[in-house]
Amino acid sequence: MTKIVISTICALALSTSTLSANSTKEIKMEAKAAIMKMGKTLKMNMKMSMKKGGVVGAAEFCTKKAGVLAAEVNSSYPKGTSVKRITLKPRNPKNAAKGADKKVLEAFAAMVKEGKELPKMKVVEVSKGHYKVYKPFTMGKACVKCHGDVAKINKDAYAIIKKQYPEDKATGYKVGDFRGAFIAEIIKK
Repeated sequence: MTKIVISTICALALSTSTLSANSTKEIKMEAKAAIMKMGKTLKMNMKMSMKKGGVVGAAEFCTKKAGVLAAEVNSSYPKGTSVKRITLKPRNPKNAAKGADKKVLEAFAAMVKEGKELPKMKVVEVSKGHYKVYKPFTMGKACVKCHGDVAKINKDAYAIIKKQYPEDKATGYKVGDFRGAFIAEIIKK
């Protein structure tokens, strides 16, 4: 009889871990789709702005339209899903990592400093049915035009940025530097 009870307990434990793994996989898939939609929308509009108005056009897009566009994309997600960008060196104070999010970004930054590869995604279960999925991102070639060495940033573009964000900390990056993360927050309650 004891063997049966132990076998049943082991089977239940294994099935619970399988459910957890499956749930994590589903959450990652949902988060990936939401993050990709946000990322593609912002990137496409940034590229169009850059093509039309150069670095100045890109700066105008970021300071005046990116937040509105991000809100529109968020409103298109299913109830309980949202995406935002966070960083340790914010341009927009709304994007500053805080609390547990800051600790995750600090851990990513430490990994980079140690020469370790960043994870594609990190899933954190905040509470039952409430997840945060972090997707780290790095600086691209076009990004450093506004986030690189201040002495090399187009003066007109940087004037637009500083007017909107006088406390800007998002400069000094090089191509490939760790910048921050997208966070998909998914609540299934």
